[in-house]
Amino acid sequence: MLLTVAVVPGPPALVAELMGSAAHELDDLRQAADLVVSRAVSDLARASADAPGSEPVSAQLVIVGPGQPGEFCAAGPVSFGSFGREVMVPALVEGGQTDRELPTPLMVARHLAARDIATHPGHADLWASARWVTTSGAAATALGAELRQDGTHVALILVADGAACHGPKAPRAEDARAPAYDGEVCAALASGQPGRLAQIDTDLGHELGATGPQVWPVLLSAASEGGIGEVLWKGAPYGVGWAVASWHPDPTVAGVSQSCLAVT
Repeated sequence: MLLTVAVVPGPPALVAELMGSAAHELDDLRQAADLVVSRAVSDLARASADAPGSEPVSAQLVIVGPGQPGEFCAAGPVSFGSFGREVMVPALVEGGQTDRELPTPLMVARHLAARDIATHPGHADLWASARWVTTSGAAATALGAELRQDGTHVALILVADGAACHGPKAPRAEDARAPAYDGEVCAALASGQPGRLAQIDTDLGHELGATGPQVWPVLLSAASEGGIGEVLWKGAPYGVGWAVASWHPDPTVAGVSQSCLAVT
């Protein structure tokens, strides 16, 4: 059962140590990403602890990034050396292993995991047992259906970038359609109605270099329609649209207790 969702972008620029003197330019983005991730994990921990009955409820943290469908080991240390600086992210589990070809969005999420644990040590066990997945297309829809039908409480962290065509310094050629496209995505996320994401032109998203269309089917398939959405941060400081957002099912629709949705 999907309990909570955090949406974060996946650029290596989120790792302040990689940015040198320019690191401060994304401080607000990092703070928003830290907040939304920590809230999602806190919601999951609280829901499991507060569940009625004597038997503990299973809880699963699932991190999903764009890419060819696959599942990865990411419990060991992670190095950002390939990005120009030897920044090491500590292991989630002593002796844990990390796949050598861990995709960049999942590497960035691992960095966010380390930051969350540093602030909330009690979250360490949930991160240690997390699933690390990349997906797209039909596989993304199937993953969402799996998460929805499973009796396990699930916190989903989606790693997704918007259009890569904002302004003359963007990674792709500037495209005047980029702001409106990312505006639609942010409006859909803020609405709390995942179905609105399905109404956004997927082909246009791919054309603009957005990775969101690869992971939105997970949310569409896993979530109930009645929800509470919030966009905590949005912008395109380096020519790529990035957003930080959250989603919860509406407790009056989905039967989720208000205590499970409290924010710490």
